[in-house]
Amino acid sequence: MLKYVMEILLSESSVITTYYFNWSTSTVSIFLASLGLTVLPVNIVVGSYISNMFEDRQILLASELMVCLGVLLSFHIIPYSEPQYICSGLLLFVSAEVLEGVNLSLLSRVMSSGLSRGTYNGGLLSTEAGTIARVIADATITLAGYLGESRLLNVTLIPSLFITISSIIATCYTYNSLF
Repeated sequence: MLKYVMEILLSESSVITTYYFNWSTSTVSIFLASLGLTVLPVNIVVGSYISNMFEDRQILLASELMVCLGVLLSFHIIPYSEPQYICSGLLLFVSAEVLEGVNLSLLSRVMSSGLSRGTYNGGLLSTEAGTIARVIADATITLAGYLGESRLLNVTLIPSLFITISSIIATCYTYNSLF
């Protein structure tokens, strides 16, 4: 989920911001660089403080809910504004970064010893799953692009919303079995 949603945000940002806000390439790059600069501070705060106050499963559910909120706020329903795009994109990106750290933490606890060594290990499988999610997201953007720039944003957000809601339901269903 998180790689799919992040790929949608990052890959279509130049088209969306040019269409809605007339942003130049340099403005888009500043926005994307600003998102990237949040990764280290957010992971330090989560790793040093938040993970000591809450269980991983609580952080997991909260970050999934925040990703879902970020997706919902990204939809173009009312007149679309730059603050809406920037705030929803920041919320989505930061929440997905938190989610990635918590997912890897939980994965490390339940991964079998057979998947912790050799070439075909848990890290490789996780990387490949992320790559597949990115490919599917890029295909979604490509197919949605055939409907026109005016529909690109909402059409690509619909699968993102479905995936995030499904992930939240799956987390709630398995919540008591998460460590």
